[in-house]
Amino acid sequence: MAATATQGPLAGLPRRLVQDGIVQEEALNEALEATKEKKSSLVAYLVSKELGHPRKIAVAAAHEFGVPLLDLDAVELDLDVVKLVSEKLLTRYRVLPLMQRGKRLYVGVSDPTNIQALDDIGFQTSLRIEPVVVEQDKLDDRVGKAIEAVDTSMSSFEDDDFDLDNLDVSSGEED
Repeated sequence: MAATATQGPLAGLPRRLVQDGIVQEEALNEALEATKEKKSSLVAYLVSKELGHPRKIAVAAAHEFGVPLLDLDAVELDLDVVKLVSEKLLTRYRVLPLMQRGKRLYVGVSDPTNIQALDDIGFQTSLRIEPVVVEQDKLDDRVGKAIEAVDTSMSSFEDDDFDLDNLDVSSGEED
């Protein structure tokens, strides 16, 4: 009798997705294998392959991990908050800084289990990072727009705006 390698029982978010009828178990097991090989996000994979509706996946993740859920259509981007996190980290982890309150930075994520992303952002900003679950498709769209908006706001400071050659500098003792 030949033994076959089988996936153990599902736990965490994958179990929730199957229990809630969002993703079929067979498709989820294939997705888990694919994301394990590529070392990528399960949520991003499921949404990109259209194996589950982004909104339903976000709701399931928020319930499973006890993390707040936010609809990105309901908030305006604050570029000052977005600028707190480097473009490199925004692009690498596909996260979106939403707001800062005191020493806390609320960050939109599609997968709140990505501890490495939260730790790296916390280290870079010296702030306590609070994840907020958002839909993967909206997150991808907003991250792209945020990076573009930050690039545009920074490029508005062209060298022509500052005429340093004709700058009059005085000590204020001319009287």
